[in-house]
Amino acid sequence: MSNENLVKRDEDTGYIIAWKHKYDFETGKFDEQMTYGEARKRCEELIAENSEKTYWPEKVKPAPEFHLIYK
Repeated sequence: MSNENLVKRDEDTGYIIAWKHKYDFETGKFDEQMTYGEARKRCEELIAENSEKTYWPEKVKPAPEFHLIYK
């Protein structure tokens, strides 16, 4: 098991902002990549602007390399 998700530093790169509507089943993600610190601060601003959604920083996962699986 990797512990890369346990310790987050503000300068860590590759984060986006994900969100979920608190009352409906809507979810989404923003495409802009930023550092963990930038994403965390932006989430705080978004939460203050829109209390009906929850926002959090989320690490971008690399796309699977299907060309390696299906030769």
